[in-house]
Amino acid sequence: MTIVRPSFMAVMAVLLAAACGGKQAAPTTPPDDDGGGSVTPGDTMFRPETMDEIQRMFERKRNAVSRCLSAAIDAKELPKNSRGRITLNVVISPAGKAGDIKVAKASLESKLLTDCVIGKVREIVFPEVPKPYQTSYTYAFEAM
Repeated sequence: MTIVRPSFMAVMAVLLAAACGGKQAAPTTPPDDDGGGSVTPGDTMFRPETMDEIQRMFERKRNAVSRCLSAAIDAKELPKNSRGRITLNVVISPAGKAGDIKVAKASLESKLLTDCVIGKVREIVFPEVPKPYQTSYTYAFEAM
């Protein structure tokens, strides 16, 4: 029986791969779920922690954004049993400010709702990034 010893480089390659945690690259298209975001191609130079923090900042604003639906219902722009989603495309400046916010997709038609959601996202102080960072995020709404 012959014992085969792996080379030092092979062992290091296995250890390096294991240390990376096996995370997949961020998606390049917006998801169709009720929350989440995406990065545009070419933005892979951002640290994963920064991209995760940006997503957490959108999530933290979820309660404030959900109150926008109540305002639209109170103003009679939407019926009381409204439910739907709004997906925003956002460019985050290097200083961490949300700018160039556009509605990419909306299943609820209400100017008051979209203006309110955009206003709430503008309030978010994102982490600083080395260059403008384009992302998207979907907020889900359901009146009770």
